[in-house]
Amino acid sequence: MSSNPVVDTYSRLATEYDSSENQASCWGRLSRRLLSSLTIKDSYRSVIDVGCGTGKELARLAAANRPSVQFTGVEPAPMMRQLAAKRTAEYGNVRILAGTFEELPLEDQSADYLYSILAFHWATDLERSVSELRRALRPTGEMDLMFIGRENGREFIRATTPVFFRYLSPAQMIKAASLRKQLTIEQATKLFHAKFPSERLRVEESFLTYFDTLEGHWSWWVRIEGQFVEMAAEKREACDAAVRTAISTLATENGIPYTIHLLHVRLR
Repeated sequence: MSSNPVVDTYSRLATEYDSSENQASCWGRLSRRLLSSLTIKDSYRSVIDVGCGTGKELARLAAANRPSVQFTGVEPAPMMRQLAAKRTAEYGNVRILAGTFEELPLEDQSADYLYSILAFHWATDLERSVSELRRALRPTGEMDLMFIGRENGREFIRATTPVFFRYLSPAQMIKAASLRKQLTIEQATKLFHAKFPSERLRVEESFLTYFDTLEGHWSWWVRIEGQFVEMAAEKREACDAAVRTAISTLATENGIPYTIHLLHVRLR
């Protein structure tokens, strides 16, 4: 196991990542929406996917583009990498490498295009990560980073925070929250403008609300969010029941809403 609980969790859950439940969740739907917006230009020779997961998108891109394009997937979770390598094995122009935002396994100024979908908020050192992105991209390189912002899941936060205060100590709450770096658009703009040319960089935000059933939301909550809350076993069952009740109070005629605060760093 690594020293990073996020990496360990995603590695352990790798075989569930492409499940029908995950694909039908708000995160699965958002991922497909964001991935469909990517464009591989004719001028690109080296394309990087940071946080490539199980390699599903890399396989799709390799199948749809000319074999002269070198696709590289960077993924810290070992089991995710194994699945990605297996999925892309038939494409000679795809390689899967171990790495993180803080330590990209890429040569200086080697990438024409780098993208990352819903991963940058897991970076542990933001300044170092941005420096690495700048190092790896060519001077004319382009980039799309899409990750969650400060106000993500605001409905769930309002409903569940009182529950967690009953079951977790302040130190446990802080530790769970610290695993994810959720920035405001102002913070993200300042962070990236410090390393990238202002005339080529844009930072945008959007708020996308997805409706689902309690069970639909709970399936991803237990797999992902629930994994990062350290709690004694004897408290877990009662806390989970209280969290489910709190989330159910959000129900509307369209379902239970979950609003994703999305930040998009675009370099062109």
